[in-house]
Amino acid sequence: MVLPHNKDMENIEHIKRLNDQLIEKRLVWTKSDYALLSGKGTVHGRMLGFLSTGAANREKLWKQGRIIFGYGYKTYTDRDFTRPYLVWVLFSPMSIFETEPQRYEKVFASLQPLISQEKGPFTNRKLTYALTSPLTEAKYYQIPEQFTDGKLIYVSAMYVYPDIHDQIVLGIIPIIIAPDISKEIMPVPEAFLSNQFDHKMNI
Repeated sequence: MVLPHNKDMENIEHIKRLNDQLIEKRLVWTKSDYALLSGKGTVHGRMLGFLSTGAANREKLWKQGRIIFGYGYKTYTDRDFTRPYLVWVLFSPMSIFETEPQRYEKVFASLQPLISQEKGPFTNRKLTYALTSPLTEAKYYQIPEQFTDGKLIYVSAMYVYPDIHDQIVLGIIPIIIAPDISKEIMPVPEAFLSNQFDHKMNI
C-alpha cells in the first residue's frame, strides 16, 4: 500500500477515513467477526491465543481501539507464511505522526546500529533485546528520547495472521492501538483498506 506522504493533510484524512470505516463496520461485525479479527480464525491462531497472555485483549482492540500509522521494520518467521509470525513496529500516540508518518524513518535510522548488530552496549542491552529478540515480544517498550528527538515512541512486536492479513510490507503501515485497555497492537488488514474485508469475513 502506498501512503500519501507528500501532503500532511492527506495523511490526516487517510487516518480519519480509516477510523470512520472502523466505526461503521463495528455496527455490523458479529462475535465471530471479532474472533477472526483477533487471530482466532485458524488452529494456529487459536493455539497462539491460548499460549499468549494478551490474546483476550486483541478483540478489545477492534471494539475500542483507533487506527494510527506505525513503522514496521523487522519480521520473524521460519519462512512459513501460512502461520502467524511476528513483526516489530515503531509507533506513537502523538498526533504529529498522523500528520508526518515519515518521521518514523529518521527514528529507525537512529536505531539501526542497535537493530543490525542485535547486541548493544551494556547500557542499551534491554533496548536492543526489545528491538530485535523474538523472546521478548516487546509491548509498548518506550524508546529513549535520545533516539526520538524527544518524541514519545514505543516498539512492540505484533502478530500477523495470514488468514486475514496479506504479507506485511515493511515501512509505514496502519495499525490499531488501544493503550488504555490493551498492550496489544495489530496490523490493519489490506482487505479492510480496500473495502473488501466484508467479503473476506463473509458478511
